[in-house]
Amino acid sequence: MAPTRLVRSCCVLVLLFFAMPGVAQEAPAPDAKAWLAEHNAEAVRVNQTAMGILFGWAVLNIGTGVAGHFASEGETRAFFQANAAWNVVNLVIAGLGYHGQATSDPASWDLARSLAEGQRMEKVLLLNAGLDVGYIAFGGLLWERGLRKDSERLRGWGKSVLVQGAFLLVFDGVLTFLNAKLNGELTARLVPAPDGVGLMLTWP
Repeated sequence: MAPTRLVRSCCVLVLLFFAMPGVAQEAPAPDAKAWLAEHNAEAVRVNQTAMGILFGWAVLNIGTGVAGHFASEGETRAFFQANAAWNVVNLVIAGLGYHGQATSDPASWDLARSLAEGQRMEKVLLLNAGLDVGYIAFGGLLWERGLRKDSERLRGWGKSVLVQGAFLLVFDGVLTFLNAKLNGELTARLVPAPDGVGLMLTWP
């Protein structure tokens, strides 16, 4: 009986040995897919929240800008006027951006789409950050010119552009950091596909 039990035990171990690789290959797939869907949803949430913040900033500046226009004069009035005018553009950008994020379907994105969306967002934000630096420089130039020409309007406009550019630089900088962090979490899980063509997502 002992040899029979030994043979049976060996057969069971052999079957388990050959069965385990199949389980190990198939089990991670649903987890990896679920992780990717959650990763994409988080990216959309981050960018949607950012557009909400930009929308709120635009509404605040337009409201205070219009009120300030009627309640002040000279350099201060010019400052409020420029704030209101500048943020009409921000309002449109934020509205379109929020709508785009709210109507997206991140759960349907495959790995290639996920990578492309993340890279696209980073490139746009880096471009925006470069423009923000230009806005700040232009605001400083207007302010300086207003001082030289003793122009209240130019000084007010210059201060407004400085404030708006500084806000956007911080805004785009933080959003770039958050998107880069999410993209890094995704790329850290990428390995070459078994056939050497393309990439695949590993789990865990």
